[in-house]
Amino acid sequence: MAIILDSERRTAKARAIHALIYAVLSLGAATMVYPFAVMIASSLSSAYDYQRHDVVNRGWFSRADRFVRSLSAYFPSFPREVYPEAPESWTVWPQVAKDPALVEEFAAKCLAPYEDRAALESRRQEAREFMRGVAALDSAATVCAFDPRDVAHFVKARYGTLEALNAAWPVPHKSFFDVSFAAVARADRAGRAYAAGGAVLDDWRALKRKYIDDALARGDYVSRTMPRKLDEAGAAALRNALAMQFVDHGWRDYALGALENYRLVGDYLFLRGRAFVNTIVLVVLSILASLTVNPLAAYALSRFRLRSTEAIILFLLATMAFPAAVTAIPGFLLIRDLGLLNTFAALVLPGVASGMSIFILKGFFDALPQELYEAATIDGAGEWTVLWRITLPMTTPILAVNALNAFIHAYSSWEWAFLVCQKPSHWTLAVWMYQMSQTFTHQPWCVMAGFVLVSIPTAAVFLLCQKVIMRGIVLPSMK
Repeated sequence: MAIILDSERRTAKARAIHALIYAVLSLGAATMVYPFAVMIASSLSSAYDYQRHDVVNRGWFSRADRFVRSLSAYFPSFPREVYPEAPESWTVWPQVAKDPALVEEFAAKCLAPYEDRAALESRRQEAREFMRGVAALDSAATVCAFDPRDVAHFVKARYGTLEALNAAWPVPHKSFFDVSFAAVARADRAGRAYAAGGAVLDDWRALKRKYIDDALARGDYVSRTMPRKLDEAGAAALRNALAMQFVDHGWRDYALGALENYRLVGDYLFLRGRAFVNTIVLVVLSILASLTVNPLAAYALSRFRLRSTEAIILFLLATMAFPAAVTAIPGFLLIRDLGLLNTFAALVLPGVASGMSIFILKGFFDALPQELYEAATIDGAGEWTVLWRITLPMTTPILAVNALNAFIHAYSSWEWAFLVCQKPSHWTLAVWMYQMSQTFTHQPWCVMAGFVLVSIPTAAVFLLCQKVIMRGIVLPSMK
């Protein structure tokens, strides 16, 4: 029943109520969309601009911001030795990003000499000579601001298997994504010899060489591998190479850098054993089991007047009073005693029956016209025929919501999956996403990209099933 009659809709009071309702709904929508927009923007950011938490990355419309961000790809901190005229407060890249006005001023000064198109070819030639000079240097005379996102691909291509890597390195690794050159890079930048030496040092030198070779192959003027010591002429040549790299390849580097987070996430989540297949199998089995057990239980409680119906319903609802953490240990012990650890049964069986779903389905079954059941009985239909031909077709909206709840629980639940499946070969995407959030704590922009990717299936299901979901929500309330 409408709260405003048709005859009152044109009054000032009715219009004010409508305006208030739409304002509240718009505010609610904004509170949902805004955090998701920040997450998307953060997933496209880097160490330079992640801490801004912008709704839209400034680099998409600010040339100056793109230029400074391009510098952050080649230096772990702001290169004071290359740009001594920069503000004194600029030390680490997040601090630089907090001063957009100074960023605009700094970039304008750096890029002003490159506005003259006639002089670009000579500057481009100087940049090529600088790159050739870096390529001719001995590895010991260079430093490298390596990108952690490149390490896993590099060591995997170099060793092939994790066993070969662990046999060569002094420290064993559980995954290629756990490998880091941070210690040797710090020693290299400080001009000290790396104590471990051996395969680690050889791999570090190979990575530095790879950055140079890749830059030459792409026609770049600068790479992540640079001379350790720069005199005044060397600093000027490096500034020219950095500026020319931005002028000729700025948009390409910015777009590729923004998508690099998703490349890492794709490798980590979708190329780890059977994570993707496990998730699909778990979701399908959970939905089928939920659509089988819950309707059968609700139909039995609705059709057959049992003495203990109220007690059963109370028991089912009582299971919702306890948080998942309370039932985790007893559930784990039960699964262990049944010998179901590291199986799909351990993931599917505990969530097959839902007290709330059975309660809602029973209420909806009770509200169906009894004349239908009486007519079916007179025509000689059995209980299975009544269930499949009459009851279930009339409850498709509720069943759709039930399937949606089963999908969300199976897809997003990682605590239980991590508890009962210790073998990584049985982990789902949700478990790997949790592992990734722990592994890449120092790169939260990559974690944000992971959250965006894993949220796409849920968002797609909601968008595609809006009408069915609304019918499943509205019809029970009308009943």
